[in-house]
Amino acid sequence: MSGLLEPNQVVAAVKGLHWRTSLEIHKLLKDNEDFCITYNDGEEGAEPEKIDVEKLVGMLPLHLLSVFISSDEEDGKLGYLLSGIRLLNTFCDLTSRHPRLDQVLLDDVVLTAQMLDLVIFTMVALGGNRKESWKSDYDSLIEATMVASTLHLMHGFISPNSQDLVIVLLAHPKVDVFIDAAFGAVHNVVRSLRAKLLHRQADQPKKLGANSVGAVNAHCQQAEAALQFLHSLCQHKLFRDRVAKNQELCGKGGVLMLAQSILSLYITPEWVGAAVIIASISRINAKALSLLHHLFEAESVSFLDEVERSGSLHLAQTVASKVLELMRLGLSRASKASPPPHEYPMGFVLLNAMRLADVFSDDSHFRRFFTKHFTMVLSAVFCLPHGDFLSMLCSSDLSSREDDATLDYDLFTSSGWVLSAFSSPGELAVPQFKLNFQNNLTMSSYAHQRTSLIVKIMANLHCFVPEVCTEDDRNRFIQTFVSGLRKDPTSILVNLLPSSTYTPEAQRGTSVCKNISSLLHHAEFLIPNALNVEDLMILRVFCQQLEPLIRSEFEESQAEVKDNQGAGGSSSGKQLGKEPLNLNNDEASEDSDVRAEGAATKQGVNNEEMETAERSKESDNLETSGSETSSNRGGKGLVDQAEDGDLARTFTKRLKVSASSGEAKEDERAEASLLLEKQRTKRKRSIMSDDQMAMMEKALVDEPDMQRNSVWIRTWADKLSLQGPEVTSAQLKNWLNNRKAKLARAASKQGPSRDNNSSGDLPESPGDENTWPQQQKPTTPFADKASASSSEGLKRGQQVMLVDERGVEVGKGTVLKTDGEWYGLSLETRQVCVVDVMELSGLYDYSKMSIPYGSDDVGRTFGEANSRFGVMRVAWDASKLQ
Repeated sequence: MSGLLEPNQVVAAVKGLHWRTSLEIHKLLKDNEDFCITYNDGEEGAEPEKIDVEKLVGMLPLHLLSVFISSDEEDGKLGYLLSGIRLLNTFCDLTSRHPRLDQVLLDDVVLTAQMLDLVIFTMVALGGNRKESWKSDYDSLIEATMVASTLHLMHGFISPNSQDLVIVLLAHPKVDVFIDAAFGAVHNVVRSLRAKLLHRQADQPKKLGANSVGAVNAHCQQAEAALQFLHSLCQHKLFRDRVAKNQELCGKGGVLMLAQSILSLYITPEWVGAAVIIASISRINAKALSLLHHLFEAESVSFLDEVERSGSLHLAQTVASKVLELMRLGLSRASKASPPPHEYPMGFVLLNAMRLADVFSDDSHFRRFFTKHFTMVLSAVFCLPHGDFLSMLCSSDLSSREDDATLDYDLFTSSGWVLSAFSSPGELAVPQFKLNFQNNLTMSSYAHQRTSLIVKIMANLHCFVPEVCTEDDRNRFIQTFVSGLRKDPTSILVNLLPSSTYTPEAQRGTSVCKNISSLLHHAEFLIPNALNVEDLMILRVFCQQLEPLIRSEFEESQAEVKDNQGAGGSSSGKQLGKEPLNLNNDEASEDSDVRAEGAATKQGVNNEEMETAERSKESDNLETSGSETSSNRGGKGLVDQAEDGDLARTFTKRLKVSASSGEAKEDERAEASLLLEKQRTKRKRSIMSDDQMAMMEKALVDEPDMQRNSVWIRTWADKLSLQGPEVTSAQLKNWLNNRKAKLARAASKQGPSRDNNSSGDLPESPGDENTWPQQQKPTTPFADKASASSSEGLKRGQQVMLVDERGVEVGKGTVLKTDGEWYGLSLETRQVCVVDVMELSGLYDYSKMSIPYGSDDVGRTFGEANSRFGVMRVAWDASKLQ
């Protein structure tokens, strides 16, 4: 660039122009055709200066970088750098109005690279020293603002979309340096905020031009904005996986130390009345929990395994303790009939803490810890009166819910306030940034997620996996749960409710049974959108095992009640002593205004799921491998839960139902195979929004068996993630399997379905030897020879034999589709069916044999079709199906 500006000219321009808004600079540029600005540097008697904006913009990133690199530690250096970043952001805002600025700032690859280097170096400089150190109020607040402003500057010169930022950052050769430094810089911001919360403002060496609440509020906003930026990046799978592989952050516990510092932010009595500060810290906690959950669920590497290998499990233990405390506080508040009003959104603290607890409780290193401590909290919750319990965990309409929000960070306003606060003699009002509510969960979705997470955690704690558990762990959860019922609930939950609110100990056995019965019924309604069948089955086993224990534990108290009630009570007490408490009593929830939706159909669901568990119990292999990425993650073994003699006999007796038709049995065996197959895979937790589920239902019309094709699952997982909550491939496959099982149960009650667009009744065990008897004939034969030339006599799910032109058997398969279009082929017009081939004749080499109606989309041989769909899916003439 010819005619470069002198460094002192650039310094004067930064000091004189960073106060001007983008609108003011726009007017100045519009009034000057030569793209120059005349400004006053603020010194008295100084002549106005004129500067070429194009030259200034071209030199500014490199100039700020050189100032940062210089070893000069003079006062005001950070303030000047913040002024330069503020001015650079203002020029980025003007690119849409001035093509010349757009050409210089956004189209110049070299300048863009310099700005990215400026961001990375700033993070390195501000995140390098991670040791706890006390700094002056000026240094701590201006560094916090520098971190937040520099990160958000990337929205100006790259893109406001976090997905675009991820693509650019991952392509940068120093991406790992940036990730490590950015997390360290945010950690330093949190450390300085923690020190400010713990020390009174009077103890600070330099007074701000604002009251103490305003100063802390400003610092909270900077910390929230910086953490929010990292959280937005970690919502994307590629960036999340890159962070999970970072040895400094995950292997050495950098992320866990950041989470520990955030969850340790303490509100001293001085700030109790400051609602804006309390809400901001609560949202910071919620974002930290969500960020951790994203990393724990990374598919490329097991986060907790990496932590274990590096010897940092003690850090994870500390975080787990904080999570447990947040859950105890959150459930205590949820149990209160009239929750305290919040002037500002507090974030999904409880919901995110429960999501993390779901992961922790499924890991062998933390299962015993959660069994010991969280089980007591669960016992106290189940001691609530029946009506209060239903309102809390068995309702779709809660009295209150958490509200989430994101901070609409304004770099210009934020940095301007900080720069003014230290130079203004008067008190300045702290700018309050707009909060954008992010309540993408309806009230019912929030309630269902909270309940399903309780059920999942209970299922995790009640499971017993011999490979990773000791014999002492067997039935530890249920024994701790029963012992907790004897304790005073007010000593476990935060004392928000008086002791008289909870069920008296003498009546606690009956009340707890009613509560857990209602939870079981309500959990049935949550399948498959919010809960897995597997978790429901383990909850049912828990109920069966809990019944005799409660009866034994509380029958003495019940006898005392009987004596106090006289003759009428004697009859009731005697009956209780002889008959088990019915955990499936539908009357348990009839005395409450809050009813679980779908109760009219739940009995049918119970019987079918019980039959599935009965068949599963007879299987040889019901152990699960737990996590796909961790050998320490436990799955659910139903047999191990039911090995105790009385429980096994009771469970078997209650699961037996009348025999059904032969075709229904085939569907049930397929469903049992589905359950066993799901038990061999890790259960990824995910809740899709209504829009995402609508997208999937539409996609399944054309591809009803998408769960068999891993390529499609990955593709659709990426598509869904762009339209709502993050959905991984494993989570999507789990949702598809649950959906299929639900449709299969409905089809077995209504008879064979003729809906070609439904995926409910397709066998889930292709290739099973029992599925293909040696001389099997078609289930629905053609009515006559004339109908044999069309697909009208065939139905979806029917098992058929494929023959060639000579009538020679090619293989056996299952009809997938008989009408509509399939990759441009009109099935009805051509009288063709789509068939999933499960077994080929030994005379053929399927990898080379051509298939009819082949194409580049569906493949031209059986081998290509198998690679496309994960199964040999072909179009076959209906006249050649028998």
